[in-house]
Amino acid sequence: MKNQSHTDRGWVKGISMWPNLIPGDILKAEDIRVTELKSGMIAVFLKTDEELLVVHRVLSVRDSDKEVIVESGGDRSGPDEAEWHFSPSDRIKRVTGVLRRGNYRCVGSISIPVLFSPSLVVRIHCGIVRRLFW
Repeated sequence: MKNQSHTDRGWVKGISMWPNLIPGDILKAEDIRVTELKSGMIAVFLKTDEELLVVHRVLSVRDSDKEVIVESGGDRSGPDEAEWHFSPSDRIKRVTGVLRRGNYRCVGSISIPVLFSPSLVVRIHCGIVRRLFW
């Protein structure tokens, strides 16, 4: 039987998901139904007004017969201001792995808490991760 799922790859540009994802990480994402989303998953959202892809963690999913409402946020940047509204038949990309040291590793569903993260600390951490794991 042929696998019907579709896998995409892309890379991280911003630091909103630091320290779990850092700029330059290559992500692997699979296509799933929006009704399969669970809290803790990392998903790729499309801001249609800006044609911008946003990779954030799913904070909550409210499902009804007519609409699925998803709250999301960055591990560093906090909850997004707006919710995402989908039809139950819509599909979305779920991040399944991050490429480090030539291998894709699973992306966990637990957010590493960020209590104090000035930009200098973020830049130093990203540099160390790139040197050690790329």
